[in-house]
Order: sequence, then structure tokens, then C-alpha cells
Amino acid sequence: MAGELRQARVGVSVVFAVCGAAFATWAARVPAVQERLGLSTGQLAVGLFGLAAGSVVALLVAGPLIAKIGSRSGVVIGAVVICSGLPMVAFAPGFAPFVGALVVVGIGNSLLDVSMNAHAARVEDEYGRPIFAGFHAFWNIGGLAGSGVAALMATWHVPLSVHFSCAGALLLLLALWATGTRFLTGADRGQGEAAFALPSRALIPLGIIAFCGFLAEGTVNSWSAVYLSDVTAAPAALASLGYFAFSITMIAVRLVADRIVLRIGTVLFIQVVTAVAVLGFALVFAAPVPVVAIIGFAVVGLGVAGIVPIAWSVAGRKQPESPGRAIAAVAACGYLGFLVEPVFVGALTKLVGLQWAIAGAGVLTLAVFFLAPALRVKETSLKE
Repeated sequence: MAGELRQARVGVSVVFAVCGAAFATWAARVPAVQERLGLSTGQLAVGLFGLAAGSVVALLVAGPLIAKIGSRSGVVIGAVVICSGLPMVAFAPGFAPFVGALVVVGIGNSLLDVSMNAHAARVEDEYGRPIFAGFHAFWNIGGLAGSGVAALMATWHVPLSVHFSCAGALLLLLALWATGTRFLTGADRGQGEAAFALPSRALIPLGIIAFCGFLAEGTVNSWSAVYLSDVTAAPAALASLGYFAFSITMIAVRLVADRIVLRIGTVLFIQVVTAVAVLGFALVFAAPVPVVAIIGFAVVGLGVAGIVPIAWSVAGRKQPESPGRAIAAVAACGYLGFLVEPVFVGALTKLVGLQWAIAGAGVLTLAVFFLAPALRVKETSLKE
């Protein structure tokens, strides 16, 4: 059994990396896609809305789907959809097919995301100790690998059609290998149930925590380079280092977070990392110079890294009879944070400037500190 669990842990880690790499493959080459199709900024925004809409709609059906077919089959379907969506984006002949392709990518991303997290919850439960954050580290590792390969493809002037098709095929093969040879066998708990994926009363605080965590992550993803360029007057090469530093610290924390949780408990861990994240936002706000801002974004990564994976792990244990449904419900709240973040930060930027808008994201993140006690789970073998 121990050998099977180790194999399952490897398999789930591979799938997390596949998901991160698939999304980064698209995200890193957005300018090339926009140039190929001659899209205006408004048209690109519509496409991105289609991506987000597909993600949210899929989240609402992911829970019931996984309850019927199991997390292993859900991962296969999600991987097929997102990996098929990549070449669809590359071969899109015009604006409307492009939006449709992004909807497909969004649907596949959410199905894969929820399914792999549901199987991760099952593996963690079998282990009897926290290992969830480590899986999320592999999402970040896959994302860095995918964006790195995309940068090489752009440098070598590899056509989008070749890049996206080869990436989709390779990533799909990896996902199928992982699910076919490494995942746990047998039915998931709660499989066969049909229930709409909305958060129960016990999951609402976790949904808010995920919302704040995703909003904080999205703020750095979307605005760190803009902040460094516009507010701190950093050159273009230096402006990209904010997100890079954020990603590296995210990976570092997620690789060790499970051991820390096991030692100090879930509630204290979340309160500490939330305080660290808020401190990072405060650094960015208080000293708008390039080096300090980059350090600040790195500190935000140190804190934010632990919020979402722990919330999802606890969601699966709060509703052990159907962890996939619980994770889907909390994930839907989290992705809502990604949807709200551009509007929230953009509106604040127009009113008070980007520096204060970044500070606003830090203030919202502080809510996680006070909601941390909701992460306690009764009668669990994992330390609370």
C-alpha cells in the first residue's frame, strides 16, 4: 500500500505540473496570438472573459461530474479538453473561433483543476498527514516550465500552430501516463451522488479564504510588472522580476508547507502566512522603488503560497463523503476572486492610483487571518 501511495503522489504531482504548463503555454504567448489574429485590446478582453466564463461554468458542474465518474476519470476528461483547446487557439481563423477556443481552454482547466485536487485530497487522506501544498508547488513548477518553453519558442520564431499542437500532445500523454499508471484505483468517496457544487455553510468561510487568496495572487500576476514599470519607473527587464520573484517564493513555500502545517497546525500556519503576505503588500506600498518592490512581491509569494492549497485540502476533509464536490464549491469562490480582481484593482487604480490599489488587495488579504479558525476540522488524522 505504501508503494501505491508513493506512486499516486508522483502521478498527482505530474498532473498538477501538466495543468500549470498547459495554462502557461497559452498565457505566455498571448501577444503572439493577438498579433496573428490582429485583435484589438477590446477583442482580446472579450476572449479573456470567455476563458474566465468557461472556467466558472465548468466549476459549477465539476462537483456533480466528479461525484458521478470519479476524480481519475475527471482528470482524463479535463486533460483532453484543455490540451485540445491549445491547438484550437493556435488554428483559430478569426475572432469568434478564438473566443470559442478560449472557452474550451477555460472549461478544460477547471475540470482538470478540480479533479486533480479531488484526487490529491484522496491521496492526502490515505497518507494521514498534510501533503496538499506540495502538489500545488508542482503547478507553479509546471507554469514556470511552460512559460520558459514558450519564451524559447518565441525566440526561435516557432509558429503557434506547431508550438501549441506539440505542447498539447506532450502534456496530454503525460497526463494519461500519470492517471493510467500512478493514480489510486477504486471509487472515490461520494461517487455516484449528484449535487450542485455550491458551498455549504461550513464551506463558506473557506470559500472567502480562497477568494482572498486568489485575488491576492491575481493582483501580483496582473499588476506587478505594471506597478514596477509605472510606479517605480523600473526598466522593462527589471519589471518582469516582480512576478518571477513571486513565483519562486511560491514554489519554495509550497514544497515545505505541509511539514510546517504538521508541526504547528493549520490555523496557526494560515495566520502566520497571511501576516507575511500583508507585510509583503505593505513593503510594496511603503517603498515604491524597484528593488524594495521586487522584495515585497517575493514576500507576498511567501505568504500567499499556503492559503489556497490549505483551503482546498480542508474543504475535502470538511465534506469527506464527497471531497470533489466540496473542493469544486470552494474553487468556484476562489476563481470568482480571479474574476473580480481586474475590476477591483482597475477601479481603485482609477480612483486613487495603482499604489493604493495594491494596498487595497493587501487589506482584503488580512481577512484570511480572522477566518483562519474556520479551518479546524474535527475527527481528522491530519493536524489542525
